[in-house]
Amino acid sequence: MAKIPWSFRIQPDSNREYIVAATTGLGVSWKEFRKILAFQDYTRRIIDQLNGSAGCVGFALRATFRPIEGSTISVWEDADALRRFQKENSHGEARETLRSKEKGRFQYVQWKCRGDSLPQTWGEIEGRFKPRER
Repeated sequence: MAKIPWSFRIQPDSNREYIVAATTGLGVSWKEFRKILAFQDYTRRIIDQLNGSAGCVGFALRATFRPIEGSTISVWEDADALRRFQKENSHGEARETLRSKEKGRFQYVQWKCRGDSLPQTWGEIEGRFKPRER
């Protein structure tokens, strides 16, 4: 498993409420070589996009290699900042290009949390996703 640890662009205010968004299940098959290369390229581009997005407080990413699958978490000052990020080029393009063919694998969750509960662990985040059927 590869991880990009929490990267905070600003120090979260312990008394403030933030929007948190997390994804899991965005993956590609080893048989889809072009998508593997695209997955790597989009990951780099989305990190750059996160670092330049107004309203992004922080983020973390991780990937597994059997299967190739990515998980993300990001923290935002408000819902408008998150929506702007989701519509911007790299993120929107990646969603379309890498859309998983495996039904039921991709999951997205969003919630609010106070700054004093950041950063959250991957274990805390995983508990917010629905259990997957194997």
